[in-house]
Amino acid sequence: MPISTFLGVQTALRGILAQQRALDVTSHNIANANTVGFSRREAVLSPSEPFTTVNGQLGTGVDVEGYRRIRDNFLDVQLRAQTMRSGFYRARQDGLDQIEGSVREPSDSGLGALLGRYWSSWQDVVNAPENIATRQTLAQNAAALADGFQTLSSQLQTVASQANTNIGLTIDEVNSVSTRVAALNGSIILARSAGSEPSDLLDERDVLLDRLNELGNTTTSEAADGSATVQIGGFTTVSGIAATSISALSDLTSLTSGKLAGLKDLRDVTVPGYVTDLDALAGALITATNTQHALGYDLAGTFGTAFFTGTTAADIAVSAGIVADPSLIAAAGAAGAPGDSTNALALAGLRRTALVSGATVDTAYSQLITRLGSDAQETRRQSANTKALADSLEGRRQSVSGVSLDEEMTNLIRYQRGFQASARALTAMDEMIDLLINRTGRVGM
Repeated sequence: MPISTFLGVQTALRGILAQQRALDVTSHNIANANTVGFSRREAVLSPSEPFTTVNGQLGTGVDVEGYRRIRDNFLDVQLRAQTMRSGFYRARQDGLDQIEGSVREPSDSGLGALLGRYWSSWQDVVNAPENIATRQTLAQNAAALADGFQTLSSQLQTVASQANTNIGLTIDEVNSVSTRVAALNGSIILARSAGSEPSDLLDERDVLLDRLNELGNTTTSEAADGSATVQIGGFTTVSGIAATSISALSDLTSLTSGKLAGLKDLRDVTVPGYVTDLDALAGALITATNTQHALGYDLAGTFGTAFFTGTTAADIAVSAGIVADPSLIAAAGAAGAPGDSTNALALAGLRRTALVSGATVDTAYSQLITRLGSDAQETRRQSANTKALADSLEGRRQSVSGVSLDEEMTNLIRYQRGFQASARALTAMDEMIDLLINRTGRVGM
């Protein structure tokens, strides 16, 4: 079969068109070098179908098979696993940092300092049981201690309440992002059914999936039509083009990591644990003080009434009668002995008495602060570690999917030279055909 005169023209034209398309892809990459979540593209070039002759096959140039989105799915899985852990520890860290700020230890205004002044005031009463000013100072320091307990308890409850509010806002965000993922699924399905690769839509969906992994432990699977099915904490939020809203945290039956898990742990485990310990400490102080105070006598020679009211750190307070009249403090160990301070000495001695799970009040409070500090330090360490790992994996992902301007500039030159060479070949073919058509003929005509 004879070779067409125009075969070389078609070959050169294919080269021009292929290089032009590759240049277009490179320009698109450069334009999106700073676009969040963008994955670089690549024009896939391959030899076009050869022309078969009696002497063999003759190449006919190049075709663009398609446009490939450069993405490493394994890196995505690794990064998202670290992102889940990072989201968990960041949520915990925010709450624990707030608690540490509320405790204010060590400081002159912390509960430890208030306890110290309270015990010292009892000792002052021991030294001067009939001095009203000394008794007044004891009442004031006791009231300050009770206020310190209440304030710390309130602040702990505030952290738990804020975590609960944050859970609601985070669930709203999960629902919103899931709705957008479902909408993108629909667009991706339509594009795939039309035979095109919706790279920009896939990039946008991957950004949303990355965000969902920060919020909760997420599993994602992709169907043959390109749609993604998403589960968060065992709850299916996206299936095809349908999104199902999470109504409450209880819907997530297997929530183990991510921001939601960190907030849940903070609200349901960490803060209640601190509150329980603080209540035990305050309750032991209330019970022991009131029991011993009832064994003494005030300046009028009558039995002591309750020194503290309430049962927990949230409601502990000094008896209103004692605040109004410090002479009601039962410092004496016997009636009619206003100068006696036997009972005040016993009350001051409670400082060295094991009242809370085999520990003194001061020691129990120190243990609580130590545990809080240890929890906060460990959470900060884990948060820093997971962030470092996530950043490292993000760097690796960018090295694969990200746009390198140096590499793209090299591609520009490469494709430009290819375009110029193909154009030069086309010019040569055009000159040959012009010579054949316009400058040749039969001899003598």
